[in-house]
Amino acid sequence: MNKIVENNVEYYEFLSVIHEISKKSQSIQKDSIRKVYQNYDLRIYRIKLEKEIAELIKLIMK
Repeated sequence: MNKIVENNVEYYEFLSVIHEISKKSQSIQKDSIRKVYQNYDLRIYRIKLEKEIAELIKLIMK
């Protein structure tokens, strides 16, 4: 009986460790996704600014 209880305790400790690792990896994934979206938004904004700058340069050249 003690062996079964000991095995169960070890199993629950193992599950606890797995759960902590999972929470940390989810946090890392969320941070990575947020950075990808920010870079994507910045890229779109940069393209928009470059187009506006090109239009302003054309106006100045006239």
